[in-house]
Amino acid sequence: MNDLTTFNSSFSHGNASNRPTRGFTLLEISIVLIIIGIILGGVMYGRTLLIASRLQTIITDEDSYATAVSNFKQQYQVLPGDMPNAISLWGTDSSGCPSGGGSTGTCSGNGDGMIGTSGVEYESFRFWQHLNLAGMSSQKMSGVASSGGVYAATPGTNVPTGSLKGSGFSAVWEGTAGAGDANFFPGFYGNILIFGGNTNTFLTSSPILTADQASGIDAKIDDGAPGTGKIRTFLSGSSYTSICATTNAPSTAAYNLTATTSGYICSLIFVPGF
Repeated sequence: MNDLTTFNSSFSHGNASNRPTRGFTLLEISIVLIIIGIILGGVMYGRTLLIASRLQTIITDEDSYATAVSNFKQQYQVLPGDMPNAISLWGTDSSGCPSGGGSTGTCSGNGDGMIGTSGVEYESFRFWQHLNLAGMSSQKMSGVASSGGVYAATPGTNVPTGSLKGSGFSAVWEGTAGAGDANFFPGFYGNILIFGGNTNTFLTSSPILTADQASGIDAKIDDGAPGTGKIRTFLSGSSYTSICATTNAPSTAAYNLTATTSGYICSLIFVPGF
């Protein structure tokens, strides 16, 4: 009896092991592919929303800085960075002026209404430090150039970070740019804010946006043209963004949406009027 049971058991298992394995049907494969497609679509859509949110933050950040400068000017009757009596309010930089990066105090500007002109480039860094000391900006800045260059701007250290990785804002006086200027479209600028990537200059002017992104931001709150209005970019062939604009004529220039070089080719100039 036991031998017969053993024989039957062995025979039964042998038949099971020799059965062909059932594969996936076309319907099952189709369902799996659909699920994968939905997941990938969701990831791509989420990434698109994230990028759109960060681009919107550029606009929000610039507006908040312009408002902060307006409030600063209303309270102190002078621009941050350019403020000639800053040390009387917040003390002298503990490592000395104008280029000391001490733990306390600050340095004064020359009071001419122009931020960071030749010879007083340090005002562009004290600009952000003064806003913070006045409680009008949450980012605490060193107030001095970074070690990466004579006047190096480093987002998160001496200029505020932007919403895109490696980006930041810088402030400087441009005044009126004339025809033949190497970098700026002709026209009046005054004190400007520049949104771009880190460089070894005191401006955050290196490309950080695609032409499509730059055009979208410009069109959303301005005229959509790179050479006019409150939002602009640099000239075609400039040392900052050489192919962001199609031409150097303000009236006909457009963002180079068909540039043969893909990727990040643009930075933006904001003309806030302060």
